[in-house]
Amino acid sequence: MKDLHRRLAVAAAGLAVLAGAAWSVYDLTDAGAAAGPGEALTLYDARDARQVAGTADDVFAGSVVERRGQRDIHGVLSDLYDVRVSRAFQGDLRGTVTVSYAQGEEPLAAGASYVFATGRVPHEPSHAVLLETTPARFTSLTAPAPVPYAVAGATGGQSVAEYWTWAVQHKIDVSPW
Repeated sequence: MKDLHRRLAVAAAGLAVLAGAAWSVYDLTDAGAAAGPGEALTLYDARDARQVAGTADDVFAGSVVERRGQRDIHGVLSDLYDVRVSRAFQGDLRGTVTVSYAQGEEPLAAGASYVFATGRVPHEPSHAVLLETTPARFTSLTAPAPVPYAVAGATGGQSVAEYWTWAVQHKIDVSPW
């Protein structure tokens, strides 16, 4: 089972390779000016739900019960939310789970429903929203899936639930091992 440490290690290795390649091609004296704090490198396309599902431990729909505070996970400050799971598309989450979501992003609204793609936090009973992904807010699982969810191979007119079921069934594992 994939864990957060492995994903962070893969991201760090990818960053090292990219940095080395960039160093050999470009003069990096001004490179730091273009990057902002909290930016992350991922090995998946965060806009492609199939790749997100292939990277996530769990993909589920749920409603935010409340914000519970904050936590530092490997140097990333996160807000903690209690989320009531209404449907698991991938994984077997049930009941209410704790979800970490990086600070600096738009806070999750209490009472609102979202589709979450998360990784399990090692040695803790919580789940972290995957880097560079944003929980997808929805009003109903039977409502039409928004256009930003569209990826090659998806059929038009799918509901939110149909779309995420399809994405999980057609997930793409981009991990190198």
